[in-house]
Amino acid sequence: MKTFSIEGGERSPSVLIDGSRRVVEISGNSTLKETNWFYSNVLKWILAFNMGGRKTEVINIRLKQINDSSAKWILLILKKLANLIPATDFEINWYLISNNRRVIAGGRILQSQSDFRVNLVSE
Repeated sequence: MKTFSIEGGERSPSVLIDGSRRVVEISGNSTLKETNWFYSNVLKWILAFNMGGRKTEVINIRLKQINDSSAKWILLILKKLANLIPATDFEINWYLISNNRRVIAGGRILQSQSDFRVNLVSE
């Protein structure tokens, strides 16, 4: 299977969608001003990779910084993915790699507002 990746920048996260490993990884900083363009494209790629027989099993989110708009987009992407894959068939690991209150709050909000399993992992 193929992979799709975006190299991260100072304000934009790295994204890796690995179809053979069935993993989606979002890492770095997500403090973009134009989140709609960035995350709508990420959503398209994630949905495209999950149209066949092999589905994403693990989503790893390792963000050092996040803004509100990025957090909303990540929740939207995960909800769309949950429409394609039963919530019991994939897991989300939200890594708490910084002492950033927004990152911690984002993981907790995701945990409370979703029907799927979200693991908050301290690093």
